[in-house]
This record gives sequence, C-alpha cells and structure tokens, in this order.
Amino acid sequence: MIGAVTGLLYVMSLIVGVWVLVKLVMGSPVLLKYRSNRALFWTIAATEAVVLAQAVIGFAMMFTSDREIHRLTFGSYLVGLLLLLPIGTWWSLGDRSRGGTAVLLVAVVTLAAMVLRLSQIWAGYA
Repeated sequence: MIGAVTGLLYVMSLIVGVWVLVKLVMGSPVLLKYRSNRALFWTIAATEAVVLAQAVIGFAMMFTSDREIHRLTFGSYLVGLLLLLPIGTWWSLGDRSRGGTAVLLVAVVTLAAMVLRLSQIWAGYA
C-alpha cells in the first residue's frame, strides 16, 4: 500500500477520534445545526474521501501486483473501510444521545484498526 495515504488515514482518524471523544465526554450529540458539528461532518467526509482513494488504490494494486496476499480478505477489508464511516455517521446523526456519539467513536477507532490490519495483510502477515 502507499504509505502516505495510510499515514494520512491514521492522522485523520486520530483528529476525528479526539474530536468525537471530546463531544462524548461533554455529553453533546452530533447535530448538524451547530457550526462545530458541521465542521466535524466535513472532516469525516474528507476522511471518507481518503478511504475511497485508499480503496481504489488498494483494488488496483491488488489486481496488478504479483504479491502473495489473501485477496478475498484484502478486498473485504477495503469494502468494510468504505462502509464504516458512513454507517457510524448515519447512526450518530439519528441517535441524539451519548450512545450515538459513542457509536461514531467506535467507528473511527475501528477505521484505524482496519487500516493497520490492511497494511499487515499487504505486507504478507495474513
């Protein structure tokens, strides 16, 4: 995988994760009527755009590379990454309690863990 894209995903998930953790500790739900929440939403959207780039690059490299990787697992992780943030964001916007914010935090932490695992699979540690 391309290290710069992976590193960018780590940084962006850290930024979003800390932001959501602060919202969770403060007990405030994610409501788009507030400016800070709209900024969080756009940061999540930017993170998803990087995830989309990672998926496109990953699928292209998976089919053009001669690496010995488990392609089904690798492809499943790429698809899972694409679905993770939209589902977590949708849930947090629908559930206006601390639980909805916690779901978004779990989605962001899971994103970072899945990117790490994707890198391990690409390196041959399947």
